[in-house]
Amino acid sequence: MTFICLWTPAAAPLPPVIGATIIARENELLQQLIPSLLGVAPRVMLGAGGIVWADARGMNAELLAKNLLDVFHEKGVEKARAAISLVPICAEVAARYGRGNGRDKRALITISPGSERDCLARYPIGVLEPPLSLSTLLDGIGVESCGDLARLDLESVEVRLGAEGARLWRLSRADDARRIFTSMPRSLPAASLDWVDYTLKDAERLVFIINALVGNITTELQSRGQCAREMTMSFSLANRETLEHLVRPARSTASHKAWMRLIRTHLERITLGDGVVGITIRVESVTGEVERQGDIFDRGFATARAAEETIAQLLDDQGAVVVTPRNTQHPLIDRRTEWISQEPAQASARIQVRERVVKATAAPRLTLQLLPEPRRIAVTTKRRRDHEVPVQFRDKEWTTIASAAGPDRVSGGRWTEPYAREYFRCVTDDGMMVWLYRDARLDEWYLHGWWD
Repeated sequence: MTFICLWTPAAAPLPPVIGATIIARENELLQQLIPSLLGVAPRVMLGAGGIVWADARGMNAELLAKNLLDVFHEKGVEKARAAISLVPICAEVAARYGRGNGRDKRALITISPGSERDCLARYPIGVLEPPLSLSTLLDGIGVESCGDLARLDLESVEVRLGAEGARLWRLSRADDARRIFTSMPRSLPAASLDWVDYTLKDAERLVFIINALVGNITTELQSRGQCAREMTMSFSLANRETLEHLVRPARSTASHKAWMRLIRTHLERITLGDGVVGITIRVESVTGEVERQGDIFDRGFATARAAEETIAQLLDDQGAVVVTPRNTQHPLIDRRTEWISQEPAQASARIQVRERVVKATAAPRLTLQLLPEPRRIAVTTKRRRDHEVPVQFRDKEWTTIASAAGPDRVSGGRWTEPYAREYFRCVTDDGMMVWLYRDARLDEWYLHGWWD
């Protein structure tokens, strides 16, 4: 970055007043000059001590500085000086204490790259404005100019002068890390489309256009590494009115599918007063993109994008179908549950009510965990009265059964698929509770689930 520092004695601070603090004032003239200076330079900032900073990056710095001095001259400020340098402290010192080129009152000093340290070396140390206590120490060790301080090594400066002395040492060596101009804020993504040949009155017919606009926005968000927190849909109507609708998801995201799924839901509730002749979608706020690994079906899982992309993919493949369980009185527990299709809003409300009831009434207890399908196993049995009792079973390895309660006999299915089972609730030698049953029709054993 190339810095242009402009200074005029007319805007310098007032001298100290006896018995009071130093009065520092921002010159009204400089405040009035800023709009005119912005017409010449893209970035201008008013600094302390009656100086004005201009950013000449990517421009002809010398021509820009002359144009800025012309603005000062037009406003009646004759004694203005400007300095150009890649280092802020060099431009500031040269503008305040340097001498211009030739006899021009609007003096211009240009410091070529690589000569910054030599340029500062000839100035007295006072141009760096050291504190009074540090000035006394510098006089005591014989440091009179910036070049004297720059020739010392950092270790000795830190030992004798402390952190403030180290800061001055860096400035004397043209090492200025100040950020005169902060980074320019980037505008938030937006996309729009207008047409005049026809009008649209049905919000659902706008999905095709909105899909393209949202696609452009999410692509830009992903390239920036950001997620949108809010988007506003602005509909330009044929009667010259504008209808705006804010869309806000549960968590910020840059997923195209997630935004379109939410926007489709909002479009069902929007009523348009007249035909639409233009649409603008703009992002109102953004957040950083944060990723964290985890299980997408874990309720404590906070990663937005991975879960949303997975769910969006399922919805695109299977449709917006939500199913809820409905239990029957079938004797076999694996045949009791039926999955019924339901509206997402109704399913969500039902789940919330059930969770409140469970939180209010549930007590600690073991829960039966069923396998998706009963798994066939090998079992060693012994005779007990009129039935066989399992004493060992092998799923992946042989496990000894310490206790077995049963059998609980279940049979039926005369008009459908017949079944006959003998259930045993077993406790293994390592304390695990498992649920086994024997298919009496086929004389085969199965592992049906366990308790935890």
